[in-house]
Formats: sequence, structure tokens, C-alpha cells
Amino acid sequence: MTAIIEDVQNQGIDSELIILFDLEYASGSFAYFFPAGLDEDLTEISFRDEAGNPNSYAALPLELEDFDISSDGAYSRPTMSIANLESVFSTEIGNASFESLIGKRITKRTTLKKYLVGEAGDSTPPVEFPKITYVIDRIKEKSVVSVKFELAAPFDLAGIRLPRRVIVGGACPWKYTGASSRKYDDQNLIWTDADEIDKEGGCDWRRDSILTIDGTNYTVYMSSNDEYILPLSAITVTDSTTVTNYLANYYYSDTATVRRINDDGSFQDVVVTRYWQCLSATTTDPTSTSAAWTPVRIYETYSSTNTYYGYQDKRFNEYVLKDNRLWQVKRVTQTLGAHQTVEEGDFWTAGDVCGKKLRSCSMRFQAIENSESQGGFDRKRDSRIALPFGGFPGVVQRR
Repeated sequence: MTAIIEDVQNQGIDSELIILFDLEYASGSFAYFFPAGLDEDLTEISFRDEAGNPNSYAALPLELEDFDISSDGAYSRPTMSIANLESVFSTEIGNASFESLIGKRITKRTTLKKYLVGEAGDSTPPVEFPKITYVIDRIKEKSVVSVKFELAAPFDLAGIRLPRRVIVGGACPWKYTGASSRKYDDQNLIWTDADEIDKEGGCDWRRDSILTIDGTNYTVYMSSNDEYILPLSAITVTDSTTVTNYLANYYYSDTATVRRINDDGSFQDVVVTRYWQCLSATTTDPTSTSAAWTPVRIYETYSSTNTYYGYQDKRFNEYVLKDNRLWQVKRVTQTLGAHQTVEEGDFWTAGDVCGKKLRSCSMRFQAIENSESQGGFDRKRDSRIALPFGGFPGVVQRR
């Protein structure tokens, strides 16, 4: 581009300015044209792309307005008027209609005549000013004489976000399971098919947490810390005090003293069992600071005769399965001899919660069965399965 800058800085420019347009009217298909008037006989001209391939540009009667760029204020929305000669223009765009061009990209290229193919300055890569790409936003006017298109910058389209949603720091903005194909029938206590009107957002993880792996249905529950929540009966657990060499993908247990919250609000130190999955073979005892270990949470079937507790460290709050729904206790659930109803509120909350990270998404949709037949799920991912949506992170964390 240095050469063309030097050209326009001279007192006199020895070559006329040429404006070219590359229109991608279909994926991978382009039409090349320029405003008529360069030659009286409307001869085509040729200009090279970045790879050095020459493209022929057809002369079309165009009128361009508001292509100026300002450093402040709103983005310009230039217009391009084309003579309503569909028999001519449609040939250039693969016989498509004007209406089919809405949303298509058009690139404005500017060079000097001497840099066209066959001229003295012809070179690879081509010499030109910086290109500007627009999107055809709408047909502003259409008459028997002409068609006027309004163009917009790719990031200045009403209702269009790149890449199809907001890109700002934070976490996934979709409502967890908002677009699920399943819903819970509270009256009959069963899962049923969801109506389209009930769906919201882009996360179509099933509300019943069912994932089909190689034709078999599995229930995949996870905590907001991206920890698998499993029934104790589904995994084989070894007491970590009985071994010194830990095997990858195997499950181990140990104990810890944590502070439990009693029904009167007091704290009590109690010993609880912790469960771990070994991610890679190691001789290091389980710990949350080691890359070789990850915590696993356990749930049990709800019983009205049991009392379930919350802890100062909420990660230890107990999980139960009731009527095919997973719940986590928020505070002790039996006060003055009476149990609290299992529902969203002061005492219970949904047990399966998304961590709102790309990892959270992949651990669900790309889950694979534990390769060591120890039950549960392997921490590795099935990368053959594409995530149904992407573009992390987003701004709003919607649990």
C-alpha cells in the first residue's frame, strides 16, 4: 500500500482513481463490478485478489452516496443505487433477485488505473487502499428506473450480534436448560416433552439431565463448580488410606472435619466423607490443589425420616434425588421435628447447576463413560461431539 500512498501525496496524480466492488452473493460465489464510465464502450477491467488471481470487473451504472468515514458520531450507512436492469445485473449475481442480496457482504476496493491487470503497476499482491466491507442491510427504494440499497458495517446491523450474540467478559449468557426439549410436570411428577413456547435461549441441555452415549441413556448431574454429582451405588470407591498408588479414573475417599450448621444457627464440627476422582496416576494423596485430583459429589434418594444438613462450606451441602429431580439442601431441613417441603426456597435449591463456563458445557455435552469401568464419567472429552453453541464468554450469568 506504500506505493499508492506515495502516488496520492504527489502534487499531481498521474493515474485516475478506480473504485471496485466484490459482492459475495452466495457462499464462495462472487460478482465483480465497478461504476460505469471508465471507458465509453464499457469495457471490463481486471484486478487481482490477494493471491494474485485476476478477476474481471463488469461495468454497471452505479451511483454511490455517503461512503465518507468519520472518526466520531454514528457509523455511516452508505447507499448504492443500481439501474434496474435485472437482465444485466442478475447475470452477474447468478440470476439471483435483488431481494436475495439482503444480508450479503460487499467489499469496496479502491486503487489507481495503473495498478490494474496489464497496466504498468500490475503486481502481486495488488496495490490498493485498505478495503472496506459492508453488509447489504435493506432495499431503501425500488422503482422501474433504479434500485437503491442501504449498506451497513457488519457490527451496525439491527438485531445482529457478532458472532450472533454479545461478546463481552463474564460467562455464558444463556439460561441453563432454557431451550430444553423436556419439562417437568409438577402435577404428575414426571418429565414430558416441552412446548416450543416454553423454550428460552440457546442452551438445549435436557432439564432431566439425560445424555445418550452410544445408544445408552445416562443421567449427568453437575455442580456449579463443574463437579460430577453421582449416586454412591454407581461408582466403585476405594478408601485412600489403604493404598499408596492411585490409578487414573478410579474413585477414592477420605474424611475431613467441616463445620455443620445446626437448626438453631449454631456451628458444630463434624467428620464427613469426601469423594475424589483421580485424573492421572499419582502417589499424592487427594487434595483440591493437585491437578491429579478432582472432587466428586454424592447424592442419595430422599427420605422423609432423614435430616439433611447445610455446612459453612456450601460445597458440602447434601444432595438428594426426589421424584426424579436433584436437589441440594441450603440449610438444615428439619426444625422442631418438622421437615421442610422439597421445593425451591429457603431450605432447598436445584441440585444440577451450570458453572456457566465453556468447561461446564463440554463436561455435559461431550461426556463419555468412565473408561476404567469404575462408574461415573471420564474427565476426558469426546471432542468428536460439537458443542451446540459457542462464543464464550458472555456477560450475564443465568443459572
